[in-house]
Amino acid sequence: MPCGFFAYVGCYTTVERQARGRGINVYHVNDTLTEWKHLQNISTPDNPSFLSLDRSGDYLCAIHGDRNHISSYAIDRQNGLLQRRSGVECGGRNPVHLVFDTTNRFIVIPNYADGTLTSVSFDEANGMLGAVTSSATLPGERGPHRIEQHCSHPHGVTFDPAERFLYVPDKGLDRIFVFRFHEGHFRFVDSIPTREGAGPRHIVFHPTKPCAYVINELDCTVTYYRHDSETGKLTPQQIVQALPENYTGNGRGAEIALSPDAKSVLVSLRGADLLSVLSIDNNTGTLFLTQSIGSGGKTPRFFTIVVPTSTILIAHEASDTIGRVAFTTQGLDVTGIQHCVNVASPSSIVLRPASAQPA
Repeated sequence: MPCGFFAYVGCYTTVERQARGRGINVYHVNDTLTEWKHLQNISTPDNPSFLSLDRSGDYLCAIHGDRNHISSYAIDRQNGLLQRRSGVECGGRNPVHLVFDTTNRFIVIPNYADGTLTSVSFDEANGMLGAVTSSATLPGERGPHRIEQHCSHPHGVTFDPAERFLYVPDKGLDRIFVFRFHEGHFRFVDSIPTREGAGPRHIVFHPTKPCAYVINELDCTVTYYRHDSETGKLTPQQIVQALPENYTGNGRGAEIALSPDAKSVLVSLRGADLLSVLSIDNNTGTLFLTQSIGSGGKTPRFFTIVVPTSTILIAHEASDTIGRVAFTTQGLDVTGIQHCVNVASPSSIVLRPASAQPA
């Protein structure tokens, strides 16, 4: 049994995206994330642009950006290779994200193009996807951006730490929608307005404090909200620019994550091609920008933090690379981003321990 990790990289594939990818690539990666061995390229339907493991870690699911479906793959525990299990329509157009519910029997999907939130059934016994079980339309007035806010554009879906509420940032409407989700069905709870033109994209929650943080795509800001775990309500407290003061070009917020010690918020910024660190005040939860460094490539659409190694892996969609950078309590390693591997049009990375044994 190899040690290290199996890495699954989803890539854009279509001409419309000016993409060069060829589906999902599988790698074995050593413990320090410095050696990447290519194991498999699995041809998929177009644009497997966001990947997620199910809660058992036995299956990998991919939504197919710009299309209308989701697919599932079984993972061989010994060698990490994928075998396609199923594919179904997801009930909306241009799915962009996904999350498994607490029971591992349903997958929730925001559909960017038609402003819907849908759920699809999932059988964790065999990895088979089933029918659409529920759909919700996200209503509201569109934001002021003439090109990117002409209608509802949900871009993320996340449960709060207690997994009582589901949060959906809507870039097109400048709103964050809150739902309950039970047995495959949505129940609307709240619709929280954000700053006009901000374009909320993804949300993360502090694991122990009543704090939530949202990366806003269009103005490259991060908003801090107080989170009421009983009602699901978000109350805005602060909005902070994630670009350094001396940056005068264009940018788009992309990914957001909490540091492993939950003392910082990290974000990636496309256009500017930066990673920024915003420190969290331990008493108030407020943010202040402490560091920005070059991401090491073009269009850092996605990054993930590999907790055991305190390393960040960054997928550079436009420069066809994955890079890595160490993260410590002092921040990002100032020596810069190290190259990992070349892969065409990467948009998502999922890691699974290679030494995992069957339960």
